[in-house]
Amino acid sequence: MALQLAATVRRLALIGLVMVAACATKDQRGYVAGRFELACDSADTVEKSTLFCVRTDTRDGDVMVVDLDRLPITSGASKAAEAPAGTYQTVCDSTVTPQKSDFGCVRLDTRTGELVVLRLSELPHWPR
Repeated sequence: MALQLAATVRRLALIGLVMVAACATKDQRGYVAGRFELACDSADTVEKSTLFCVRTDTRDGDVMVVDLDRLPITSGASKAAEAPAGTYQTVCDSTVTPQKSDFGCVRLDTRTGELVVLRLSELPHWPR
């Protein structure tokens, strides 16, 4: 009886550890926590408007300015490799001057830090 009780306690403790580990890698919505985050915003003046982005490594706090002109650009559909929910993050913003306005988006793979500029004119529309 004592051996059965000890085995049951060990199983419950193991289940508890597995549950804690699983919760530690997901946020409150159930998304997988990624290593990288992306933030973008535009700096607008009367003469010029520029989109700026920074990528943050959430494990050590390292922040890098993203050179948008050197990123690959999607052509056609933007579907990437299948992965758990929360793997990809898309950030969009507009740039506006009195003469011109534009809207751009960048997609981040939160696991690898890979970035790609999304060519909106070539993406599928929803609803179809």
